[in-house]
Amino acid sequence: MFFIFVLMGSFLLVSIPQLMAENWSNWLGANYNGSSENNTISLPPEGKEFGIKWKIAVGSGWSAPIIHERSVYFHDQVGENEIVHRLNIDSGAEIWQHSYFSGYQDSFGMGNGPRSTPSISRGLIATHGAQGIIYGIDITTGKPIWVRDLKKDFQSPKGFFGRCSSPLIVGDRVIFDVGGNTVGIVAFSLTSGKTLWSSKPYGNDYSSSLPFFANGKSFSLSFMRKGFLAMDIYAGSEEFFTPFRSPINASVNATSPLIIGNRVFLSSCYDLGAGLWQYQEEIKTENPQFKKLWHKKGILDCHYSTPVALGEYIYGFHGRQERSPVIRCIRLEDGAIMWQAPSIGAGNLIRVRDKIVVLLESGELVILKASSKSCDILFRQQILGSESRAHFSFADGFLFARDKRRLICLQLNKTD
Repeated sequence: MFFIFVLMGSFLLVSIPQLMAENWSNWLGANYNGSSENNTISLPPEGKEFGIKWKIAVGSGWSAPIIHERSVYFHDQVGENEIVHRLNIDSGAEIWQHSYFSGYQDSFGMGNGPRSTPSISRGLIATHGAQGIIYGIDITTGKPIWVRDLKKDFQSPKGFFGRCSSPLIVGDRVIFDVGGNTVGIVAFSLTSGKTLWSSKPYGNDYSSSLPFFANGKSFSLSFMRKGFLAMDIYAGSEEFFTPFRSPINASVNATSPLIIGNRVFLSSCYDLGAGLWQYQEEIKTENPQFKKLWHKKGILDCHYSTPVALGEYIYGFHGRQERSPVIRCIRLEDGAIMWQAPSIGAGNLIRVRDKIVVLLESGELVILKASSKSCDILFRQQILGSESRAHFSFADGFLFARDKRRLICLQLNKTD
């Protein structure tokens, strides 16, 4: 975005480090799972709405905003240039911007601009453009420290909709799903951009790598085009791989792994479905192993929105974006469907304690109770325009979200 140590049988499993409440410094937030335990939401009285603290105009792209130490950062494209912005969190006023030529044009008319969400650590913001340019930028000055061209250096392919994986920063390195015929996951020095290691090619996709800590080691877990890959972040060694791919060639894996303790949930559409793996507590081989617990189709087939979990239940969008997806709750143990809500369209969601916060592509904010018993809609408000497909962020009681034209700050922890 403090390591919490959990004793798991014969090994020590370390959960995702959580940062201070005001930070949402990377893809899926401080815990890398789209959930916040420290914040609260206060629903407005009947007939009232959440207030918009500020709003600003933005360019094209689906990159989500992030929050770090009382500043908001976002990445967009205006004309032929991509721009990385730093804003004042209280007013939306720009502190600095870094602009560079991009020229990215989407081949399928899905809009131009970056798809990847930046990540911040150790005073540097890492970004990934749809054309394959990655930057390391000083967050104080806005000046670039290093730049790499993934297309030139690794022949990273454009794919269907441009490059998309969000950077994962762990310690002194930053990891990207580069893909192509020569490499898969690549780790770079956070301070210099130097290549540190690369994995075998497993095809690039639209999922982002997430960290997993166990037995004193740090792993990156990735949902590659060909399957589930675990790499040792510091050694650069492949620790685990298993095929998990759609039989349909015109398909993508867009959701990130959902890590719940020592279990990993993966999901995709395109006749693939969902699967659950568990990290083996008793390791009988030199390399760690993830045991498949189940794989089912038609349970929670997530198109592009990564689901969230509370206890032993997962909440997420089931079905293709263009085919009226529905929000479902399933049981983690066996994938049993607990409930299904009537379709309200596609979107993204996060969990704030016992509430599920949903931003639909239509620009409507919907808040549900995180319950395995039933789907209870607590609140609805139109906050943005249509085509609000970018994910959003939440920190210190404020929600930051964007559509094709604007970025807004909405206060959710205080009502009049």
